[in-house]
Amino acid sequence: MSQPPAMTADVRRTLVRQLIEKEPALSSRKIAAQLGVGKDAILRDLEAIRQEDAAAATEPAAREPEPAPDTGRLVLVLDEPLRQALAVLRAQRARPDTPAENVAAARAAIRALADHLAEQGAQRR
Repeated sequence: MSQPPAMTADVRRTLVRQLIEKEPALSSRKIAAQLGVGKDAILRDLEAIRQEDAAAATEPAAREPEPAPDTGRLVLVLDEPLRQALAVLRAQRARPDTPAENVAAARAAIRALADHLAEQGAQRR
C-alpha cells in the first residue's frame, strides 16, 4: 500500500491558518499532532502566517479590476481566502503555484461542483 503524497508547505500553512482561525488558543503541539507533522514545522508556519498578515495589513488595498464587457471571460481577484483555496486544490494534484495551475484548479473545481449539483438535482426528480 503506497502512502499519500507529502503535504506541501503551502497546504500545511493553509490548514494551520484554518485551525487557528477556528480555535485561536490551539497550541502548536496540538496543531502538529492533528496534521501529523513536527512542532517546529508548525512554529515556522505560524511565524510565516504572522509575517503574511503583517505585510497584508501594511499594503494598500488592491483596487478591484473593472468588470470586463461580456467577452466570455470570468475575472477573479485572488484575495487571501481564494489563494488558500487554490493552494488546497493544487496540492491535491501536487501542482505548483502558477497562474496556469490556478486557472486549471479553479476550472476543475467549478466543473466538479456543477457536476455534483446536477447529479443531486437528477436524484431528486
